[in-house]
Amino acid sequence: MPPALRLGKYIVEGILGPGGVTETYLAHLAPDARGESAHDSADKLFALKLLRSDRVVASDYVKVAQRFLAAGRQLLDFHRPGFGKVVDLSEDPAATFIVTEHVAGCDIARLVEQTRGERSDGTGVDPVLAGIIGSEIARLLHVGHTARPILCHLGLAPQNVMLTEAGEVVLLDAGIASALRAITEQPAELWSFVAPELRGVDVGALGVGDRQGVAADLYSLGALVHFLVTGRVPAVAPGIAQPTRQTRSTLADLPGVSSNLGAALRTLLSSEPEDRPESAAVLVDWLASGVDEARDRRQIIAASLRTGETAPTGASASLLDVDARPAAEPPLSKTLGPASGVAEGVRVAQIPVASILPRRWGIVASVVLAVALAGAGVAAMAVMGRWPGRKPSSHVHDGQGRASAETRPATPNSSKPAPTGDGEESKSPESTLGESVLSRVAGHLIVETVPPGATVWVDGVSKGKSFADIVVGEGGHRIVLIAPGHRMFRDVVDTSRGTIVRRTLVPVDPPTRGTGFIDIDCRTVGKFPILLDEEETGLLCPAKLVPTKPGKHTVGIFVPRERRTILVETTVEMGAKPSVVKFSD
Repeated sequence: MPPALRLGKYIVEGILGPGGVTETYLAHLAPDARGESAHDSADKLFALKLLRSDRVVASDYVKVAQRFLAAGRQLLDFHRPGFGKVVDLSEDPAATFIVTEHVAGCDIARLVEQTRGERSDGTGVDPVLAGIIGSEIARLLHVGHTARPILCHLGLAPQNVMLTEAGEVVLLDAGIASALRAITEQPAELWSFVAPELRGVDVGALGVGDRQGVAADLYSLGALVHFLVTGRVPAVAPGIAQPTRQTRSTLADLPGVSSNLGAALRTLLSSEPEDRPESAAVLVDWLASGVDEARDRRQIIAASLRTGETAPTGASASLLDVDARPAAEPPLSKTLGPASGVAEGVRVAQIPVASILPRRWGIVASVVLAVALAGAGVAAMAVMGRWPGRKPSSHVHDGQGRASAETRPATPNSSKPAPTGDGEESKSPESTLGESVLSRVAGHLIVETVPPGATVWVDGVSKGKSFADIVVGEGGHRIVLIAPGHRMFRDVVDTSRGTIVRRTLVPVDPPTRGTGFIDIDCRTVGKFPILLDEEETGLLCPAKLVPTKPGKHTVGIFVPRERRTILVETTVEMGAKPSVVKFSD
């Protein structure tokens, strides 16, 4: 048996993956370093991320090591489910590393690589599954973004998003890649998952504000989902050859990409940070295709990974002689030297790339997903149409409901939807994606609300729930946002260059006191807001036993398609017998 490779108090079992100036190894505690805690158990496995001094310019090493260790210390105090747990770090200049609990599973890069090999069109995973994985990533990002202090990942890439056998999604190395990215040599393709505003920026030196970090993570989320679906990165980073028209995949060409998924990707991958959603929370439901519970999403992911034979994870099936590496990559033992306790000529176990997915992935996954989604209930697509209207000034509403003039011109290469007329159907959102994915598209209305799930009415027609990207045609359009328990939002917007409406709806308490009651009936259910004495109640018609004081009252419902409130007067008497108001709508 060759001698074991030791780094500090850890014994290296094999290499998990290279990462530019870092390399990650599977390791366990040396027998003489074990204590009585669970962390020190003999069978506990760790991922040891080593900073390779031989891959860093000597004059920069101190700065690089400080950045590397600072990112590790931030994660030492951040223990949340779904994030790789940092348990130790070494400041030894001869062996500087960060130790994380080992997460056994399949990363997104391997998932897509395997799937592309099994699919004749060379694309990625089933779009519904991609959305569900994206939904879980969004949920975890929101956990980090709402922590105090905030934790933004800023380095999401296919290699650091793991899928476990139980279907859990785990984010690794938050903050580590971004700390080193601009001051060390990094694979050019990894920059493709970085938000445009941070490409080439030394985040570790300049720092990133909370909102900037959230927006950057949301771009990376969109890039990952795009990669899952297409098998390709969504943008071309510096140093990467431009793919040809024949080889470039577009979402519009792929079957199974819903309007919801296309809309989410377009706004996530906007080149303008302010055009991306305010929060990762809104993407959880929007990407999940109606699978509301995180438990159900994990079951779908797990079922998808179980449909074929998989090799045992975390096991060494072969040995790789480190001395057989190319001359440009010196053996780890020779790089670190005797001071680190590394023996010359040691062999390091290589973890093989296991077969993660079945040969009939597309068919089997579709069946599994169809069954699961049928039980969970798939959200309906937004209805699309066109309604002529006047053209006011274009504007965007922020998260606080303020309106401001919107003067930024549309992106020159934005794709416009085909003109529509009576009897013609508008293009779906994903069909406007073309060769690049944009946020603002002429004739499109993007609506984001807090809380999500508000009904969006455009020109008197219900267009679905927020978050929504709706093809309405160019021109002025009347919009109404309605959510139970909140005041309505009404406005007129110009979509000639594409418009984004962001609105935090104002809560309103329904009537709770009174010695008299009103029953309010109408033909439609849960659509029209109820007003009592010209004040919004937060209730939707019909409603029973609405309390109020005895006497004359005016009851109304607002009907968006007629742009008016229908009013009825009634007299309420004291007692349990309600006054009944009926509306013909």
